[in-house]
Amino acid sequence: MALIFSLATVLNATLLFLIQPLVAKMILPWLGGSPAVWNTSLVFYQACLLAGYAYAHILSSWLGTKVHALLHLGLLGAALLLLPIVLPIDSFRVPSGTPVSLMLWVLTVTIGFPFFVLSAGAPLIQKWFAHCQDDAARDPYFLYSVSNAGSIAGLLAYPLLLEPRLTVSQQNYLWFCGFLTLLGVVSVCVLCFLRPLGRAQVQPIAAQNTNLGALREVTLAQRTRWIVWSFVPSSLLLGVTSYVTTDIVSMPLLWVLPLVAYLLSFVIAFARVSWATSSFLVRLQAFFLLGAAITVFMHATEPSWIILPLHLIAFVLTAIVCHGQLAKDRPDPARLTDFYFWISLGGVLGGAFNALVAPQVFRFVLEYPIAIAAAAFLRPYIGKDAEKTKWQRCLDWTLPPALIIALMMLTLAMKQSQWLPSANERFLLLAASGVICLLFAYRPLRFGIGLTAMTMVSLWYPSPWGETLYMDRSFFGAYRATLDAKAKKHVLFQGTTVHGAQSIVPQSRHKPLTYYHRTGPAGRVLLAAQSKEHAAGNIAIIGLGIGALACHGIPSQKFTFYEIDPLVEKIARNEKLFTYLRDCPPRTEVVIGDARISLARAPEHGYDIFVLDAFSSDVIPTHLLTREAVQLYLNKTAADGILLFHISNRYLDLTPVLDRVANNLKLVAFVQNDFSMSAQEQQEGKSPSRWVVLSRDEEAIAHYVNDSRWQRLNGQLGGDLWTDEFSDAFKLISWR
Repeated sequence: MALIFSLATVLNATLLFLIQPLVAKMILPWLGGSPAVWNTSLVFYQACLLAGYAYAHILSSWLGTKVHALLHLGLLGAALLLLPIVLPIDSFRVPSGTPVSLMLWVLTVTIGFPFFVLSAGAPLIQKWFAHCQDDAARDPYFLYSVSNAGSIAGLLAYPLLLEPRLTVSQQNYLWFCGFLTLLGVVSVCVLCFLRPLGRAQVQPIAAQNTNLGALREVTLAQRTRWIVWSFVPSSLLLGVTSYVTTDIVSMPLLWVLPLVAYLLSFVIAFARVSWATSSFLVRLQAFFLLGAAITVFMHATEPSWIILPLHLIAFVLTAIVCHGQLAKDRPDPARLTDFYFWISLGGVLGGAFNALVAPQVFRFVLEYPIAIAAAAFLRPYIGKDAEKTKWQRCLDWTLPPALIIALMMLTLAMKQSQWLPSANERFLLLAASGVICLLFAYRPLRFGIGLTAMTMVSLWYPSPWGETLYMDRSFFGAYRATLDAKAKKHVLFQGTTVHGAQSIVPQSRHKPLTYYHRTGPAGRVLLAAQSKEHAAGNIAIIGLGIGALACHGIPSQKFTFYEIDPLVEKIARNEKLFTYLRDCPPRTEVVIGDARISLARAPEHGYDIFVLDAFSSDVIPTHLLTREAVQLYLNKTAADGILLFHISNRYLDLTPVLDRVANNLKLVAFVQNDFSMSAQEQQEGKSPSRWVVLSRDEEAIAHYVNDSRWQRLNGQLGGDLWTDEFSDAFKLISWR
């Protein structure tokens, strides 16, 4: 009997985690992609999970377990009426107040009800099993471990098995078939529970495991512990995902690793034999947690092969420790749905803090170090340090404040004396305080206050990228404008990706730098567009940055920038930071909104040159490189116009994608890898870049590719044809 309930649990969880990336894939062509999109999605899923757990707990109490089982079976059947999933396309064409509200609305109307019903599956299946006459039913919490194993299977199956082989429509149909299968398996479980197979009892079997304790009321203190122990790992999940994908390695599918680690922590914590709170693991967690905190405070992002595992290991150890304490504190199976509701509430609050609250409260990403410090407070006492004598409690409250005072005094002394460079000062202070904090590690209060002190001190020092002139964040990312005093330029960063730079030397302020240097592919193409024979009057550019490309124009031209993030335009028009839009010759216009939606309203064949420069912290959105997207660009470009794509990327080679699209649409295509630079170009601030140019015919493109560095593409690179229905970035990752 345990087998059929385990099968239902695994299938339910797998479907839950397959539907998330499936719907994201469907939404991508309409809303774009960023870490904030993923964080908002997670908050929606956690909120649905909370609603499902509340429904499972409340209605089971009101209606009785048997009646509720039949009701839930009926709701599963009703959810079939909303499947397969149909995307409300018209919702994207109606102006929305914020991307958050639009995304939440679309998720609600597409998968809200089926996801809600599935969310209630895990606690209900466990509750039914607890009433069955089976030896394993005495402690049904092992099914929670099984459920999370199913979640991991669904999460990994999508990018590794489904996405590379099936179109979105095929994935949608497969998920529908899986839902039908689940309905059949759950029906068998209900039969086992209701009789005659399960010989269900009136009351659940009392827990005989000593860890479960006697049947008793759940106290407010106990519920508070459940919320806190689930809040911090949830917040850390979103924090570490944003941090590693924005600041360390902006690589497709990297978001999967933290989520797999999060689910794995539940599997380990709720397994029948668990070592989640063993003294060895708790000690190990302290070391990695402190290491992750110091790298954040130092803004250390290299080498990525050390920094990335450090943060992932620190996260998974912390999640295991927190969830291990949850598992030890779990109540009698009669309180099972109550337990899962409060766990889910903590998860929702943690996700909402990162995705909804923090972007409104903090101008930069502070929620991640806050969650790290909070995790330090939640560590269990182990060994002799578990003793809570009056003297130990006194030291808990006095030693960390002493550390804070000492660090502040030392920091002030160093700033006044200036006897060490700023970076060395930061390293010395954090190294010294790190050693002291490690001595505090086995006293959670002491350790937490120590990490909080380090967080406060780290905020006093500038970033390693120069003096910070401006910081702010939006739904689409966190931005930092800095002054590079040595190179005499202002630089705009999103994470560790440079979005543009401008010289502060008056005679050089009109010269585009980085990827847009006058000797680079974009500079030469736009210069060629100024000739009388090939004059290009209207130029469209997807991606504003700081507006550097405008300085490759002349007064008779008009540059129209399509930018999804209003904050980017605000930064580009801030004359204390950048002045390209103000000072460059051509007329400029900025259209805010997702490019594919905004372009639908643009006149047909109205642009002579179309430039795609849509970075999002080193990742070019896949929905802007599909066959449908390129066809849209062609529809908006004159018959003799050209398309210019900026595809520079540290981890992906997107050339095969555009090669295949060009071949499919019968276009002429050339690529230039502008990686070699002279000493003068490096001194002027030029960056390596890769560009692809497309055109309908040979004659139209010949004028722009007369440089021998342009290499012709002939459709032989073997790339997949990306469409709105199919794309697979995993194959393009460079593992070098």
